[in-house]
Amino acid sequence: METSREPPEPIKRLLRQEASFGCCKCGYPFYEYHHIIPYSEIHAHDPDNMMVLCPNHHHQATVGALTSEAQRENKASPFNRQRGYATGPLFVDEPYLAVQLGTNQFVGTGTKLAVDGAPLLLLERGEDGGLLVSLDLYDRADRLLATISRNEWKTGDEPGPWDFEYGHRWVRVRNRPRKVNLFLDARRSPVHIETLLWRKGQSFSARGDRIQVNGAAVKDVTITNVCLVGLSLDVDTAKGALRIVADPEFGEGTLVSWPDPEERVRRGYAAYLKLVAEAEQKKRAGRPADPIS
Repeated sequence: METSREPPEPIKRLLRQEASFGCCKCGYPFYEYHHIIPYSEIHAHDPDNMMVLCPNHHHQATVGALTSEAQRENKASPFNRQRGYATGPLFVDEPYLAVQLGTNQFVGTGTKLAVDGAPLLLLERGEDGGLLVSLDLYDRADRLLATISRNEWKTGDEPGPWDFEYGHRWVRVRNRPRKVNLFLDARRSPVHIETLLWRKGQSFSARGDRIQVNGAAVKDVTITNVCLVGLSLDVDTAKGALRIVADPEFGEGTLVSWPDPEERVRRGYAAYLKLVAEAEQKKRAGRPADPIS
């Protein structure tokens, strides 16, 4: 008998792969793990009794609006598999991850935006080559509305109502009353992201041609036309400072400024390859990456 309500990682992986990395009902790439026969009745994580569902369809299944028979039909024939999306709906066909916020690019996986060292937006690559999004959604009053952890949706302090729109390789998340949102478009290279994120009275807005940092600690900072390689942006609320922080994997990073955006990204890729090569050399030599703050 299982003692934890949290499914073990091997079972989660099996369910993700079975569903082709999206909701069994609709294919949405942010999801929860659902027990067809409720966990409260069986106290076990049996993969034959479990499936991947988006937050909306998980709610429907929980309240009985999606029957157990329909759930098992969706589990047996998941939406993404029917559509041929074996690699998942947020597949990124690039050797290294690059994302664009405003007219700025970030090259490499890891944290992109943070407050006091706590990531608000973190991006990784999954086992299917797809994009894994980790995102903390707070409102202006610093209430946690929702957390997405490597595409797994987790309810925050005040659940719903959430508005989800999506297609193959793009997704939009809105919480209309609080104007918290994310738009992610993996059909373009680099991946384009628009977002408005709040934490501790600070906001990161990535829309149009800029990243705008604004709030009680850091006010009216605009960032445009740069490429951050192995780097993230972090607001230090105690010092009232916006910091550029290196990925711990490398201990250093590169800031590329170039007028032509395509050439800027190419130079960013080259700088990232250099960071990767240097990190590999240090590993072989038994040396840790040099810390940088």
